Amino acid sequence: MNQAEQQKKVWDQLWTAEVSYEWDPLSESIYRKIREHLPDPASSRVLEAGSGTGKISLRLAEDEADVTLVDYSEAAIVNSQRAFQQRLQAGRFIVSDIRNIRLPDGELDLVWNAGVLEHFTREDKIAILEEMARLTKPDGTILVFTPSARCLPYLAGKYAAEQQGIWMYGVEEPVWSLNEEFAASGITLVGETHIGFANSLDFLDFIGGSQSVKTWLSQWYDSLDDEHRAPFAGYLLVSEGRIGHRREVPPQASPQASAHPAAAAPERLAQAQLILSSYHAQRPSSHYLSAYREAEATYWFPLLRWVDALIEPGRTQLLDVGAAYGTLLVYGTLAGARCFGLDMTDRFWSPQLERDYGIGWSLCNIESDAIPGIDTFDLILFTEVLEHMNYNPIPVFHKLHARLRSGGSLLVSTPWKQHFAPSHEYADLLAMPCYQPGDGFIDAEIKYYTADELLRLAEHTGFRVQSLELFNGHLLAWFIRL
Repeated sequence: MNQAEQQKKVWDQLWTAEVSYEWDPLSESIYRKIREHLPDPASSRVLEAGSGTGKISLRLAEDEADVTLVDYSEAAIVNSQRAFQQRLQAGRFIVSDIRNIRLPDGELDLVWNAGVLEHFTREDKIAILEEMARLTKPDGTILVFTPSARCLPYLAGKYAAEQQGIWMYGVEEPVWSLNEEFAASGITLVGETHIGFANSLDFLDFIGGSQSVKTWLSQWYDSLDDEHRAPFAGYLLVSEGRIGHRREVPPQASPQASAHPAAAAPERLAQAQLILSSYHAQRPSSHYLSAYREAEATYWFPLLRWVDALIEPGRTQLLDVGAAYGTLLVYGTLAGARCFGLDMTDRFWSPQLERDYGIGWSLCNIESDAIPGIDTFDLILFTEVLEHMNYNPIPVFHKLHARLRSGGSLLVSTPWKQHFAPSHEYADLLAMPCYQPGDGFIDAEIKYYTADELLRLAEHTGFRVQSLELFNGHLLAWFIRL
């Protein structure tokens, strides 16, 4: 077992135990330093690479920052998700090795971590920093907090704990400077400072009878002015890096596209299906492999060409309503979109897929429930859902209209009435009753639509019809929000 594997075992054990989300002085020190680089959190996209509890990212989310948490410990990510849900905060959660994060190049304003790099070899430090640099925008900021090799109280306490066999944080090498590692990673080191001398005193708890020493050291340090404090390093070394202007990277150089080269719709769909197959192969109740995968290819290809044209890697926010197994969510993620899914049941959904690919997902009956959150989207997918709706779809399309950005696109696919039930009589669109609280639902194909009804649906809900096609018995519509 190498050093990285040993360290992962340490963290998995720590995060499986009960985790406290009480705010503490050390978190406050780190948070304040981060906020120096986020004057306007509401317009900032931030990623914590090695997120642990995610406590500080949760505080940044409460400041309205757009936060992403990445950790290779699934237990850590599960804890963070639970904490965010309890505080009613939005975040993006990815289970991943931070040397290879499945996100596009250059989309983040600030990438940071605290208490991470000191557990890795020099080569791994460089690999992590290279990945942090790849994710950061030109002129974006990288902040790394590591225990300082100049902080005497921390060093003494750590030594005492190791000698007693009670040190619980695995291999941890204090850091003098990350100057060489930043340079090797292509990051400009702006400067290095120290924070948290008072926090370092807590490590003296590993030394029996040290309480009076802690008290005197604290009083002495508080009596110094800033000039006389300077020689005494705090617990954490803060290394600030900047990403200079880089050559514009074409979409196919994103991590998704490099792993899955610029693919036409059929190839990318096959890639998405292969990924889903790996998640569903071990689920005996899933019929994805035997049925659904084959059905998808029969009617989606024209619609997928629209999806490809509308996604701008690293920028497009995509919502899939009625996401089912998540084929289109994975497809959109491979194309570089930030993807979110809704469905009225979770029996088709894989939480592991959600964590591994950073896909947002929520339970939602689109007819009776409000769309969760407050995000607006560039692209909404509504595929093979319309025919299952029990009530008039006009109120639902108003909901979708409200969550699309001006000029955003809504893509709809649904079986064509003339192909599937030409002689069947259905209620006219405008005569269908609207959902009322307390109404029940039937899980079935309730109504097939004509092309004229889709045109009227757009007209009554504030959309312009960009395109309307027939393909293998399905109506495919591209609506644009007016």
